Amino acid sequence: MHSRIFQFSEEPLHKYDYITESDFYEDPFVGSVADYVADTDEREKDIKWLMSCLEPYGARLNKEENSIFFPKGFKQNYFKERLENFKKAVGETTLDDFCNSVKAWQLAQIIEETFDFYIYVTYPKPLDEFIRDLEEEQKYYIGGIVDYHA
Repeated sequence: MHSRIFQFSEEPLHKYDYITESDFYEDPFVGSVADYVADTDEREKDIKWLMSCLEPYGARLNKEENSIFFPKGFKQNYFKERLENFKKAVGETTLDDFCNSVKAWQLAQIIEETFDFYIYVTYPKPLDEFIRDLEEEQKYYIGGIVDYHA
């Protein structure tokens, strides 16, 4: 499975500060999450892919500034349906399901998808974790984008 790691910063980034695959040669991300990381040359397409996941919840892309704005209420909009899905899944979980590592992993994935987009601020973290920690009403500038395979 291929996905992307997007570099975000609260300040505009210069291209020479963008992450590249070489930043991950000795990073524990490769080996623990990904098989490998590779540079991608499909920046516009990758940003469009990311925004297709964020815009339905209120995030706004500013192409001129190369930034994404997360308005107040974004987090709740993003996680509301997931919480309902989690409650339903837990309600249907039996003790045998809970004892099964695959079923337990599936429940955990509802809370935080670990093989989805990653956001790199100072290190790569799953998109869901980034969203839980982000400051709403904050603009984030998009830096480098790399592909990863898991």
